[in-house]
Amino acid sequence: MKPLFNVFLAGLLVVGSAFAPVADSIYPELVQSFKQIKKSNPVSYERQEVLTGIQQMGIVAKGQKKPVLIELISNDGFSAPFAKAVLKAALSNNGINDVKVFAVGAAPSEKLAPALTKLGFKVGTDGGLNAKYNDQGGSVTFESSASNPQAVHVLLNEDASSLLSSPDKFAVKLKYPGLTGATDEQIQQQEKLIAAEMIFVANKIKDNWNY
Repeated sequence: MKPLFNVFLAGLLVVGSAFAPVADSIYPELVQSFKQIKKSNPVSYERQEVLTGIQQMGIVAKGQKKPVLIELISNDGFSAPFAKAVLKAALSNNGINDVKVFAVGAAPSEKLAPALTKLGFKVGTDGGLNAKYNDQGGSVTFESSASNPQAVHVLLNEDASSLLSSPDKFAVKLKYPGLTGATDEQIQQQEKLIAAEMIFVANKIKDNWNY
């Protein structure tokens, strides 16, 4: 009877391993950070209406059978790359890996790496600044891209509009304050606001794009 029980137990282990998750989509530290940000930094209804424009424009691209490209534009060296990292990780956490996210603007500022590390990204400099959000190849790089007229344009700073490849009346304008001369407290508030809003965008994409 005991050998039969052992065979049965081994079978359960094999079946159980087949349904076990292969790997986490993002680091547990990031998951906790995102949960805390969602809880303590709710996105106002007014801002939700503005942010919804990103996923609505993405729906248009999907309807036209085009790849979905989201272009985040700022000239402060922080807002766009920080938003890119959070949005990419939040999309991955929702099982979405076919949306491409680009940052347009100034090179990353020295404030970027510590801000991402604090959230739970593993930041490195191998081949240029990068931030890993899982150990299965999930990594964000921060080289600035040229503006692509086919992308969904998200203007993070109003005065960064000159970075667009052409005037774009359909750009989503988030109007984050510039960080030049900002205090540490103001920078931290900006981090929380950007993170909360990028997580909101990722969740809207999951809910509305049939993922």
